[in-house]
Amino acid sequence: MRLKVNFIFCFLIFLTLLTESCGYLGKSFEEPLQVSDLVSEHSLVAEVLMHLQLDYIDSEKLPPEILLEGALTEFERLFPEVWLETQFHKSDNIARIKVRVGNDITVLKIIQLHELYDLHLVLQKLKKHFLKQDLKLTKSRIEQIFVNGILQQLDEYSVLLSKEIFDEFNINLGGHFAGVGLVVGMRNDFLTVISPMDGSPASKAGILPLDRIIEVDGEETEHMTLDEILNRLRGEMGSTVKLSVLRKGHPKALDFVLHREQIHVESVDIFDLGSETESIKYARIKNFQIETSQELKNKLLNLNNTKGLILDLRNNPGGLLEEAIKVSDLFLEWKKQIVSTKSSLESTTHFSKKLFADDSYLTIPIVVLINHGSASASEIVAAALQQNERAIVIGQPSFGKGTVQTVWDLENGYGLKLTVGEYLTPSGNSIHKIGVVPNLHLNPVYIFPVKK
Repeated sequence: MRLKVNFIFCFLIFLTLLTESCGYLGKSFEEPLQVSDLVSEHSLVAEVLMHLQLDYIDSEKLPPEILLEGALTEFERLFPEVWLETQFHKSDNIARIKVRVGNDITVLKIIQLHELYDLHLVLQKLKKHFLKQDLKLTKSRIEQIFVNGILQQLDEYSVLLSKEIFDEFNINLGGHFAGVGLVVGMRNDFLTVISPMDGSPASKAGILPLDRIIEVDGEETEHMTLDEILNRLRGEMGSTVKLSVLRKGHPKALDFVLHREQIHVESVDIFDLGSETESIKYARIKNFQIETSQELKNKLLNLNNTKGLILDLRNNPGGLLEEAIKVSDLFLEWKKQIVSTKSSLESTTHFSKKLFADDSYLTIPIVVLINHGSASASEIVAAALQQNERAIVIGQPSFGKGTVQTVWDLENGYGLKLTVGEYLTPSGNSIHKIGVVPNLHLNPVYIFPVKK
């Protein structure tokens, strides 16, 4: 992928330089750009824009002018002394950015934005201008700000990961990390708890799915990304973090002080219910990480003497798509549709392959438990088993995260998490922001200890 991106990027450099040069020769009333303004460099902004061009799911969200506004807005947010105004489509057909830093006002003439490569040239020129100001900023920091602003114009799951967060992201896929055991997502533009992990400090403190986190250590979360929040929730073992949350039915914010602990998540817990002659297996899948499907098979073993299976996906925030497909495959006959993924380039349908050849897995009655904290990969499993009439789903409508993200390793240790597609259930429907609707709807009852 890296070679392909670099080749296309170099080609665009040549093509754009050629076409732009012709344009300036034919329009003598425009102020000519200096050669240095037309020469592109392989920067973080360029790398991210290339991935947007090639991989992002929704091209309608990529107009360069809208992305530029996002980059400028993020810069203004972080530096109140900077004020930026774009001027497009004026009568003289010259685009400008009016830049005010304190009392200093400069008008930069820029090219019209027709494609993402034009946006890269404009941001490069703006970066050079900011480096001349007394803002004590490096090239890397300026580009990081621009990229964060651009991605905020897209969706809540497309983010730039700093080296530290990217390293922790890779560690978390293995199920080991330090923190408070809280999974969050965006719902209606609010940072929302998807689920607290079983036995974690967040779970013990009483934080619930759908709680809205409005402050972390006294700082408002309104402008934080999901990954910034996760980074703030981690820290030294035994240290504390204070969260303020809004909860439906409570007129005031609730405050929680959580002590960070080492979190190790075993993906699957298995319990035997009933008697020896009429055993019922209870399988709790906490998330979908590396080898979750294998762990489930190893712990379930043979189901010949088992009357039924309860598959508990409550408060399961999801994880790896491949593992959700493999878990669904355990219980479905050959060639049953599990999920289809649709991207800007192609669509793929995943069918069951009967990877685990045990007839008891194909015939045992199954009940799947879900709630508002069931998201992403857990919704894929619930929908696949429900719509193939392989299980009855009981509980509450799930969270409703129906998009697919891919993470790329960028230069200088950055990671780019980008929404590249959406997944559809076997019936062909998207559950994004809707969720999986259970066959039997149950309202939860919470019993809290009585305060003395």
